[in-house]
Amino acid sequence: MPIHIDIFHPSRLVIAVVRGTFTADDVRDAVSQFLASDIVHYRKIIDIASPTTPLDKAGVETMANLVLAQRDDRPRGPLAFVVNSGQASENAEAFARLTEGARTVKVFQSLHQARKWLDENTQPAGPR
Repeated sequence: MPIHIDIFHPSRLVIAVVRGTFTADDVRDAVSQFLASDIVHYRKIIDIASPTTPLDKAGVETMANLVLAQRDDRPRGPLAFVVNSGQASENAEAFARLTEGARTVKVFQSLHQARKWLDENTQPAGPR
């Protein structure tokens, strides 16, 4: 599977690592997993630093629309993308613009920076 998801319930953190070629269907499956696991309010790190085939502009728009179309009124946790330079960075920035207002999204060049930002700027949600 091109999207590997680890869920850390005690710290209310999700880390999704994308490797290889991925599609809108893969993203749809990951979003479905988030919803089924009741973790939309968790903080998330999505590592797209080394997918072999990044999504094109239409794919990014499809992914953003898919996420926005989820009928879920619960607050969404902040999202930190970890990217390399180039297309992955552009895709993450485009996704952030397209989903602006749905949650806080920030783009980083390293996992360490992303984790530090989440730890310093957000508090895990209280018990559900």
